[in-house]
Amino acid sequence: MRAAVVGIDGTGKTTVLRRMRERGDVAVVHAIRAHDDPHSPYAALSRALAGASAAADALGRVQLKLAVLYLQLCLYGPTERRALRQGRILISDRHPLIDPLAYLPMFVRADREDAPDADVEAFWRGQEPRAAGAVRDWLVARTGRADPRPLGTGLLRRATGPPQDVLDHFSRSCGVSLPHAVVLLDLPVEDALARTRDRRGGGELHETADLLSLVRQHYETALAWLARARPEVAVHRVDCRGRTAAEVTEAVREAVGSTAVRIRTRGDDDRC
Repeated sequence: MRAAVVGIDGTGKTTVLRRMRERGDVAVVHAIRAHDDPHSPYAALSRALAGASAAADALGRVQLKLAVLYLQLCLYGPTERRALRQGRILISDRHPLIDPLAYLPMFVRADREDAPDADVEAFWRGQEPRAAGAVRDWLVARTGRADPRPLGTGLLRRATGPPQDVLDHFSRSCGVSLPHAVVLLDLPVEDALARTRDRRGGGELHETADLLSLVRQHYETALAWLARARPEVAVHRVDCRGRTAAEVTEAVREAVGSTAVRIRTRGDDDRC
């Protein structure tokens, strides 16, 4: 059984899943930061991609940020398959089919039309040389070219299409299917921003009140669409306002547990 915990940055996803992993009854996969799993065989590449994401943030270039996000999500498929072999409930921190539905429209809003070639050179220079080499190799393996801009530009165009097209594209690209359950952690944007700034001393390219408000709105829209279009996927919402990490963790555990019971009762298979 597979579940995804989603929500804007600062809602506590990583903390909740760390607590659930400590109980030892679930397998946890990180869709964007595979290196948050100390046992991940993709940790080195994931750390290199995190550095590339920071380089894109420093330049403020949406195309570069989106290209790196895609490369990060492409690590999810093999990570998920490896985790499922453990035979436990699998819970992911974000998901490569859910999060693009919320974040791609936001990046369209944040896009700047001018994208000079010099930015790509600065992007590579902004990374540690060996890590940049690993990122470039992964980019070539996934796209056949070493320039990240066409990848990011293509994703921006795709964001304007129907959600089913976005879902189908990432399903093919990442080799994954929808989870059985999606749990949205919801928190007011002001509270979420305060948490991210305390945690990192600064934010990512999209971490402004306006853009995170858009992401929050797009999550609601995307999950409402998912509930209509794919009713076999259970959609849960957990209000995190004024609740402790332990309380939110328990709410997530209950949501995942209810979906697991439904699957056992109905005899659903593992295909979504």
